Amino acid sequence: MLRYWPFKKVYLLVLGTVLLAAAGYGLAFKHTLHAKSLNKQLREQLAQQNNATEQPGYTDRKNANLDRIISLYRADTLTYRSSAINTIAFLAEKNNVKFVSAPLQDKNYHTEKYILQKLTFSGDYFSLLKLLNQLQQANGTGRIRSCSLRAPTRNEGTSDSRIILLDVLFEVIVK
Repeated sequence: MLRYWPFKKVYLLVLGTVLLAAAGYGLAFKHTLHAKSLNKQLREQLAQQNNATEQPGYTDRKNANLDRIISLYRADTLTYRSSAINTIAFLAEKNNVKFVSAPLQDKNYHTEKYILQKLTFSGDYFSLLKLLNQLQQANGTGRIRSCSLRAPTRNEGTSDSRIILLDVLFEVIVK
């Protein structure tokens, strides 16, 4: 059959080589070159993500979230004592807890950025825990920095053995 081929056999070899190269490119090389370019593109994106200065949207979102969190614990220092203590006293009354004391502001508890306020409550254990949970969720009262449950001393004059005292130290960010 190749004996009667009207063209030279070299042309048949060139034609076969071209067809084989086209089939090889279509089946294997095309996918490999596409995967290589995709790999290069993904590496460039990863290098850009590692640099925080090239992500102004990320830093803006992070700053907005931090401002939102700080605003929960920020209060006006002039009206903080009266408004926060009124709110806290209302929550205490709602939970059948007695608001025992709010000592005068101590200069040791003041800094230029924070105010610390110590409040004392008395009641049964479960009522005090419910109050503590509600105080953590209340807005405008500050962040609970520490709390302690203790039995009253003889000087505090409670005869009921079920009464427990809760000391709460609130931290407020000054505007």
